[in-house]
Amino acid sequence: MNEKTKAFLNSKGLIFGGFFMIAISLIIIWKGIEKKRITEENRIVVATVLETPTDCDNLGRRGGYYKLQFNDRIFVKSGNRIICESIVGKNEVDVLTNEEMDEIVLVNEYEEYNLWSGFALVFIGSIISFKGWRSQKRLPTICIING
Repeated sequence: MNEKTKAFLNSKGLIFGGFFMIAISLIIIWKGIEKKRITEENRIVVATVLETPTDCDNLGRRGGYYKLQFNDRIFVKSGNRIICESIVGKNEVDVLTNEEMDEIVLVNEYEEYNLWSGFALVFIGSIISFKGWRSQKRLPTICIING
């Protein structure tokens, strides 16, 4: 890195890092609100299962991915072992959708803590930005006059 980049990161890195964290958190909150709304509307439709993991026992830490087709669109969803066991081996599965029918949520996909984790990350990002702003020190300009 060049000196200007290092100086910028040292002086404003926490501020921008906190704002970046807030931006990502707002996306998480938005998606959580959307999933909650779809779940509360409880509009159940049938989606065709295109692809699932072969085995629910070896999903790994991140869970499995599932390809579902609904309304002539293909959706790729991720899910844990419980969702895997409810989808594997089936040709069709019940899902929830919104009024426009352009988004789907698996029946057990929405969890309340997903929404609250977004709010917690906004709070932490705000603290980081505030600390960066408070620790920013303005150095006085020194003027040396010869003569």
